[in-house]
Amino acid sequence: MKKKAIAAALVLSCAAPVALVAGAGVVGVGMFAGSAGSNEAICAGSSLSVSIEGELPAAVGSYTPQAMEQAAIIMKVGEAEGIPASGQLVALMTAMQESRLGDHMSTFSPDSNGDAGVFQQRQLPGWYGTLEEISDTSYAAKVFYKGKTLTKDIEGGAGPKGYHIPGLVDVEGWEALAPTVAAQRVQRSAHPQAYAKHETEAREIMSALSGVDVSIDPSEPGSAVCGDGTFTATGDIAAVLEQARTTLGQRYVFGAGGWDGPTRGGQDCSGLTTYAYAAAGIKLPRTARAQWAALRSHAVSPSEIQPGDMIFEAWGRLGAEVSHVGIYVGDGKIIEASRSAAVTKISDARLSGPQFVGIARVPEGFTQ
Repeated sequence: MKKKAIAAALVLSCAAPVALVAGAGVVGVGMFAGSAGSNEAICAGSSLSVSIEGELPAAVGSYTPQAMEQAAIIMKVGEAEGIPASGQLVALMTAMQESRLGDHMSTFSPDSNGDAGVFQQRQLPGWYGTLEEISDTSYAAKVFYKGKTLTKDIEGGAGPKGYHIPGLVDVEGWEALAPTVAAQRVQRSAHPQAYAKHETEAREIMSALSGVDVSIDPSEPGSAVCGDGTFTATGDIAAVLEQARTTLGQRYVFGAGGWDGPTRGGQDCSGLTTYAYAAAGIKLPRTARAQWAALRSHAVSPSEIQPGDMIFEAWGRLGAEVSHVGIYVGDGKIIEASRSAAVTKISDARLSGPQFVGIARVPEGFTQ
């Protein structure tokens, strides 16, 4: 397989099958410039370009191709942070126990304790990060490995300003501990022995991914993937954006979602846009490619972009064909169902670069 360069914040095609079968060899790893060794929130910088060479297995055991993608991200973040294979094993075992590597349907919805993401980290104020951050597996993995230093005094938080929530590297002598013990020292679970049952399968996953070369290229910055996105709009566009925002944190499921909202426990990029615009009585075509074909005659330039405009991208898997769509919400942000982050989230708008196809404004009363 030839090496492919893709942006770290990459959202793979939601208009064509993207299951990670043998030969697909594509995964997005959201690492950030200047992040090595830092305990600050990763969202402060830009993501980096990622290259992948090799084949990702379709599945290992009962884990889905999507779970294998999450495993690849966890392992790559560990490698980038100088964590040896033994530490990556601990991280995989932890994510397998906490969320089945994202396969559990409730992974990206906070539980009664406010925990979410593949590592079930607390996303309440003063803890590991926002729901959007914790739902980004690259962010969650780095926090698991390196911990998080609090920058504010927040009532109900993990500790005062300056307190460091321990990560794996903060566990003294973790390298000499059994993986299940090391995992427990980080997670502090009510079921400390639960991680052990995943060790054999975690090793199988690591072996299955050993032929996949995932590298970070710091010379090719991509687009940032974080931000809480403030925006203002009125009328139908306000309704569209509000409907879209109700799905923040919704799990990414290829081919899911539509005019009536998420289905099968999630949505993909065009599932999000069709549902959002249904709030204004507008019925868009179901796929990103079809949406661009229907709306390209209503294209506007980046300098003219307004909240509610749809941004179309082609990430290379289909050549020049559109493979992704998001909705501009203002303040340089978009809302998108992101495959690489596995959730719907607010991201920085990408209005240039080789992936950029165009921007379309949906006419009032439009219907397919």
